[in-house]
Amino acid sequence: MEFNDVRLQYLALRDEIDSAIWQVLRAGRYILGPSVQAFEDEFARYCRVAIGVAVASGTDALSIALRALGIGQGDEVLVPAWTAAATAMAVTATNARPVFVDVSLSDFNMDPAQALDRKTSRTRAVMPVHLYGMPARLKEIAHAGVPVVEDASQAHGSDARWGRCGSFGVAAAFSFYPTKNLGAYGDGGMIVTSDGGVAERSRLLRNYGQHEGLSSVILGHNSRLDELHAAVLRVKLRMLEEWNRRRREIAGLYREGLRELPLGMQAETGESNYHLFVITCPERDRLRSHLAALGIPTLVHYPIPLHRQRRSKNLARKLALTRTCSVRAS
Repeated sequence: MEFNDVRLQYLALRDEIDSAIWQVLRAGRYILGPSVQAFEDEFARYCRVAIGVAVASGTDALSIALRALGIGQGDEVLVPAWTAAATAMAVTATNARPVFVDVSLSDFNMDPAQALDRKTSRTRAVMPVHLYGMPARLKEIAHAGVPVVEDASQAHGSDARWGRCGSFGVAAAFSFYPTKNLGAYGDGGMIVTSDGGVAERSRLLRNYGQHEGLSSVILGHNSRLDELHAAVLRVKLRMLEEWNRRRREIAGLYREGLRELPLGMQAETGESNYHLFVITCPERDRLRSHLAALGIPTLVHYPIPLHRQRRSKNLARKLALTRTCSVRAS
């Protein structure tokens, strides 16, 4: 058994996927073509928003969304201290500073009260993560009074009382990394939004700051979802609800079977897509060894909180030096 066997979806949909790839190859349009445009529309509708802007990765989706909001040097963005490194790195890519917010021990997501405490006069956005697919408490987090940019990289099709993940904030970022519930055969991502201005700036930023011509109107870079990936994702999107339904069904069996054991389980704040089923255990390593002996693979997501990792400490020193130099220069 593998923790993530990404071949299974291909084997189940081989004829449709092969046909979709062949159609792209035969058409000869490989960058920002009709498959990307169609997938942007289809995935935006799935997320219950107006517009999708496909990019090269989930990390790029986060950083481009922030840049589209005008976030940059000297700004701060609230991010959870416990998540994938990409969340914080997307902030640093804009030259802004990630401010780490502790997470709740119940749902493992950003603690709304802590977010309010960590807000400063420099805070320009808050970027909660729907960790493992479980919806963050966005209505409470929104009391911070700054734009919410959802990191929905693990939350394709997750629903909360306030709506579908990706539909609450001014923008949301999704990843189509191969192991996601909706995964490509390589990197990919998308910004979804109902704000036309954010969408327009995101389109410019992903493509050298250019419209259709070769003249750049802003500084952008190259971050475009490939046509081949979009074609494959269109095929898989049609199956996503069924795949998520099956994950929820299995998660329900896990919860029932494990409820009498001394384990912690993620509190349900909505209808997760169960990208991962995560437990806590006081004897984690011993439990992992026991499961491995039974042929059951496990992973630790995530072993070291972001604020305790070496790069975060180096970042803090770098930012402190930058501010000192700025003060002296003034």
